[in-house]
Amino acid sequence: MHALIPILDIYAPTALSIAALGLLYRIGLHLVRLSKPSYPGMAKNLLDPPPKIGWTEAVWKVIAYPVTRFHVKANPMLVMGVIFYHLGIITLSAGYALSLLMLGWHLALGVNTIPDISTGIVNSTNYSFSNIFAIIFGNAEPLQAEFLFGPFAKIFNAVTWIFVASALFGNSFILLTHLRGRGGAIVNDLDPAASKVRVKGMFKLSHLLVTFIVYSVIWTEILSRLEIVHGIVYLHSLLGATLLLLLPFTYLFHMLYFPVNVYYAAYRWRERYVA
Repeated sequence: MHALIPILDIYAPTALSIAALGLLYRIGLHLVRLSKPSYPGMAKNLLDPPPKIGWTEAVWKVIAYPVTRFHVKANPMLVMGVIFYHLGIITLSAGYALSLLMLGWHLALGVNTIPDISTGIVNSTNYSFSNIFAIIFGNAEPLQAEFLFGPFAKIFNAVTWIFVASALFGNSFILLTHLRGRGGAIVNDLDPAASKVRVKGMFKLSHLLVTFIVYSVIWTEILSRLEIVHGIVYLHSLLGATLLLLLPFTYLFHMLYFPVNVYYAAYRWRERYVA
């Protein structure tokens, strides 16, 4: 696995650069759309208009209504997988972000040495991309965790194991769904009016590939934590860099765009564009 180090040193900055350009493009596209006319609002002369609802209620309707009214009824097993997957993967992603912040915090405090993951040296000046990525993505390995979180390393490791298991459990359902080409399938009755209506679903190669990469990330995370395969943290980091590269160009972008989507959807609920 150490043969991946020189590859990661080139691949990681390349992936980050392309991802940054992609994000700038997507953000710029959003700003262009904001410059165009939007919904005119509720009619001024509407008789007995429904009252506006609060932001909390509107956000709840945006998030809960599609799930409870459609997805849970259409395919409850997949919904369970999606919930467990997002619970796990969001927490793990937050853990990687926290690791990056802790690394920056150490450097800001004047700590000018970091662990060299390839050699196991505790204090080194190896600031290569491969080593930085191995520290961040291998944040639960003993050497990295001790450096990043100090006395809280064991607590971090123990707590995040729960979310690793959650991500693996949920992503297994999602991967199986995409392998069977059942994305968007309706396998149960939605309501009496749609009784016995079934939709086979669809196969999307992009969804399958991204889900498989995420599945590989989870498994390499597990193997890295268990220290079964020496140096697998570099493969784990390579896969993580790949997800960062794909972030602006695939449906993964919804992870960043989710707050924006929720805001506009909740705004429509508040203005009663949605009954």
